[in-house]
Amino acid sequence: MTRPSPEPCSMLFVPADTDRFVDKAGQRGADALILDLEDAVARPAKAAARANLAAFASRLQRSGVPVYVRVNNEPELLAPDLEAAVACGADGLLMPKVDTPEQVLQLDADLRRLEAKHGRAAGAMPVLALIESPLGLTNVVQIARSSPRLSGLLFGVEDFGAVMGMESRPEGMTGPAQTMAIAAAAAGLQPMGLPGSVAEFSDLDAYRALAVHARRIGLRGSICIHPAQVPVINEVFGGSDEEADNARRMLEVFDASIAAGKGAVAFQGRMVDEPIAARARRFLQRHDALKARRRQAAAEAAR
Repeated sequence: MTRPSPEPCSMLFVPADTDRFVDKAGQRGADALILDLEDAVARPAKAAARANLAAFASRLQRSGVPVYVRVNNEPELLAPDLEAAVACGADGLLMPKVDTPEQVLQLDADLRRLEAKHGRAAGAMPVLALIESPLGLTNVVQIARSSPRLSGLLFGVEDFGAVMGMESRPEGMTGPAQTMAIAAAAAGLQPMGLPGSVAEFSDLDAYRALAVHARRIGLRGSICIHPAQVPVINEVFGGSDEEADNARRMLEVFDASIAAGKGAVAFQGRMVDEPIAARARRFLQRHDALKARRRQAAAEAAR
């Protein structure tokens, strides 16, 4: 199965029950878009939102970024949601309330059947699994290893807090979020999410501080519920041009030291050895790839 490359930093929700957000969504700079059939859509409107998927997905894909669908997890809603998501040509699936590895295996089987039915390659739709409950967190290692269909795990902070009776604040959410991040990284998946409320878009300084904290504990991207959050998430998780320039200078010094037969080298008051250099190379690879893809997407959206 082909996983998203490079990993997205930002994934912007677009409600699937209304037309007015669709055309501008591709111009917001997000690395992926999520047509939402779950929390953003009231229950009476879910059938109509599902019927919108084909037209909305086609319009969003013109922006040149991947389009995911967040489905509902209730059995009576999940089956028709999956059918519509595969049929509309969505690039991926966001699966909420994943509690057990058996859920992922059943989802994989259902998607394979639907991919065959609609003429899509087996495994064409990667899945980002939402970990939103204590049970899901308890099983997260097994979930992360359950299927090659998975591309990442996303910490669902608000639902997790609701089940636990906790506020969505870093003091209580850092441990659960980092536990999920470690399990995802160990399985070769992208860990995503924030260890605090994803709903803040009026105080972007506070939101940026939360995103920086998330990056420091091992998370590598986040969903966005408002367009104002997108540039913050892109810069924090993808790195600024200033960070990239600094990383390039550091690697030049380190590589020159290695070529001279030396090991660690001092750079800007700290020692740089191979693990630090390797981290800088991974950062630059993703930073440069994301910048190239965003330029391409911007050009597509402008046509």
